[in-house]
Amino acid sequence: MIIVTAGHVDHGKTSLIQALTGTDADRLPEEKQRGMTIELGYAFMDLVDGERLAFVDVPGHSKFINTMLAGVSCAKHALLIIACDDGVMPQTHEHLAILQLLNLEHLIVVLTKQDKVDSERVEMLKLEVAELLAKHQRQTDIYVVSAQTGVGIDELNLAIRQLAEAQTKTLNQVSPESSFRMAIDRAFSVKGAGLVVTGTVISGQVSQGQNLYLSGQRKPVKVRTLHSQGRLSEQAHHCQRVALNLTGVDQHRGALRGDWLTALEPIAPPKVICGVFESCSSFKHWQSVQVHLGNSHTTARIGLLQSLADGKALVELQCELALHCVEQDRIIVRDAAARTTLGALRVLDINPPKRGKRSPERLAYLEALTECTSVKSSLQVQMQNHCIEKSGFMWANQLTEQAPLLADRRLLELDGYLLSHTLKQHIETQLLTLVEDYHQASPELLGLSINRLQRMTHGQYPLPVLLKLTDSLREQQQLQSTRGLLHLPRHSLSLSEHEQQLWLSIKQLMLAANGPLWSSDLAKQLNVELTSIRPLCRKLIQLGYLSAIIKDRFMLTERLYFYADVIRQQINIRGEIKTADFNSMIKLGRKASIQLLEFYDRSGLTWRKKKDNSRVIRDGSIFITSDLAEEHRS
Repeated sequence: MIIVTAGHVDHGKTSLIQALTGTDADRLPEEKQRGMTIELGYAFMDLVDGERLAFVDVPGHSKFINTMLAGVSCAKHALLIIACDDGVMPQTHEHLAILQLLNLEHLIVVLTKQDKVDSERVEMLKLEVAELLAKHQRQTDIYVVSAQTGVGIDELNLAIRQLAEAQTKTLNQVSPESSFRMAIDRAFSVKGAGLVVTGTVISGQVSQGQNLYLSGQRKPVKVRTLHSQGRLSEQAHHCQRVALNLTGVDQHRGALRGDWLTALEPIAPPKVICGVFESCSSFKHWQSVQVHLGNSHTTARIGLLQSLADGKALVELQCELALHCVEQDRIIVRDAAARTTLGALRVLDINPPKRGKRSPERLAYLEALTECTSVKSSLQVQMQNHCIEKSGFMWANQLTEQAPLLADRRLLELDGYLLSHTLKQHIETQLLTLVEDYHQASPELLGLSINRLQRMTHGQYPLPVLLKLTDSLREQQQLQSTRGLLHLPRHSLSLSEHEQQLWLSIKQLMLAANGPLWSSDLAKQLNVELTSIRPLCRKLIQLGYLSAIIKDRFMLTERLYFYADVIRQQINIRGEIKTADFNSMIKLGRKASIQLLEFYDRSGLTWRKKKDNSRVIRDGSIFITSDLAEEHRS
């Protein structure tokens, strides 16, 4: 368990920690000289059963608010310290507001420097503090102490120990579903050991010898040794202070304060983040702000999406630098001048869409996410209308493969995506409806490619999911696939008697020409309108009789297979085929030869070596004559 301090400068935070633990948390010479905390300080208190409590001492000066935010970023328990002689001061207000925004679980108020005032002043200050707490809708015990004389220290010590022992029992029950994650607040080298990083474990657990991922480098690093709560240990879990001796860190970059360590391989951190904003001060749409997460901060723009009740709002942060955040993280937002805390953003979506940000459906979806209090409820909301990428969801919620949630029978996993059975049925119905509507609108066409079908769903569903579902519909004989085009079983493409006569004429013309013909040439020689020839040629392509080597220039499909065999044979003999050689072999003219070769390049049969303008085989398994249907041969 960890307890952080908070309060105005020179209110005795460090002295109180020393009185409780015997450790002076100020370690820098400059801190000793100036008599004030500048960097984060740490101290430990021994509990029963060998457990330990950690204290994080933060600076109270307004100039060091960034360091204070780094210290309390993962805080669940805090001491709000107020000097009896000064009373409630500006940083008291700001620190308490920040702790409230971070959803603090326990707060203990300590009135220090009791020896400098009389009892009447203490009682007045208690009333003032009670009003301050009521303003923030919080009730807590207030302890009056003096670090110099020892008054009240034993009572405070006992209260802290009781809280710590109650919380430690819960914290020791490590959930197997949470993955390790930690924000680095210090990085330094130790002679004989190498790089050491320290921080607070936010979730999961870490063990000696474990591989982790350090933000800023691709290869994993390894934990050589670790210290937990100030002592050498083999493992540590969430809500503990740890020091990790790492190996495998990039020597050129190293590890920096503000970096993150995770057990899951990280994805690209987002620059655009959606969430619910709990404001404690007014803000304007598209206002420039500073945002703080863990030990890192950056500037950003805050965009209002929709106002909610109780001073909350759905907003979007567009950050200058990417933030390594996950869902349910709380990001502190301050004004651009870093003078005022505007509020905190609870992250709801780290991969928001680029369009439709304020559509009714999108806003309703985000509003539903604001009501979620667990990963399970969040997953249920997301699955109502979305196919969820499993790896992305695991990262966004820091889940391990052992998470019971992922083994729920109500979840359906298709090619790395999670969806509900209800959504599966909805998508299948939608696909069948789209195909049927397409048949009614274009009865002369055979069907739809899977890519076009995805576009017709406005890209709402991932292609791997659509492939799995269309395969399932084909197995159920609700869909059929002919030459890669999806259609209903009852829909078949056939030529009318007039079209059949035209096709026979077109075939004879192409056999006579022994090469490609333009649609305008066909229309002219058959004495038919061009507007009639083009739809017929498209239909013949659907049936597999013709192929378009370029727009409006067609060739018999069987000839394409024949020329593919010519190319294969030449490359088998010479290792490559040049344009001039191909032209001399097929004798269709240079222009037609080039168009044919480029068609084979696009189709994947050949690959063009730009250095000497020759071709080699790319995929020899296509355009095999034996695969050509009998009815498509002359």
